Amino acid sequence: MNGINARVGARIRLYRRAKKLTLIQLSAMIHKSKATLSKYETGDIAMDVETLYDIAAALDVRIEQLLDQRTFTHGEAHGESCAFFQQSRIYVYFYDGRIGRCVKNVLQLDRATEPCTAVFYLDVPSFDDDALSSCRSLYYGTAEYFDAVTNFSLDNQTNRMEHASLCAVNPIDRVEQVQGMLTGISRYPMLPISLKCILSPVPLTIDDALMEKLILSRRDMKLIRQLNMFAVEQ
Repeated sequence: MNGINARVGARIRLYRRAKKLTLIQLSAMIHKSKATLSKYETGDIAMDVETLYDIAAALDVRIEQLLDQRTFTHGEAHGESCAFFQQSRIYVYFYDGRIGRCVKNVLQLDRATEPCTAVFYLDVPSFDDDALSSCRSLYYGTAEYFDAVTNFSLDNQTNRMEHASLCAVNPIDRVEQVQGMLTGISRYPMLPISLKCILSPVPLTIDDALMEKLILSRRDMKLIRQLNMFAVEQ
């Protein structure tokens, strides 16, 4: 199995599922058989450029969103970023009070592109690569690095109404976790929202210590009352 074909195929499957399309539906849209499309997704066969463009058009995504995202090395990086974001994958956690649990998310970065490409997998069942396509929502966008913060601008791939943003405070020292703020639109209730989140270059154990950082504290509530705004401190 060709590694590049498999990774491109995995991205096709990811966006197809995000668009709630079956193999039969997408194969009909690109005038291919279900079996052929299935082999594209598994990487068993390669597709020509014209077919790749047809698939991108059918999925309503840009062609670069289907292309392979390489794991970068430090020498490939474009621009300056803090050491914390010198990773291809960041693990993001927030607490959702509506469902009463900590939500696991993955932020995939490709700093070999300019600007840096960011893919955000919201609410993944696990951090296995195969499980990412089962995320609740998929976002695609870019990252910008500044001295104080790193900003991620993310578009919901199934709900064009939502443009989400993730702002993370750049750590001064070498740390394993940073705090950030995730903003977007909640489906229930249908309102603009902001969430406190924790970002880490490695998976974290969901325990009382992590939950204490995610749930709004007395200090957070005091800042809201004093400033009349939601602020995240590092």
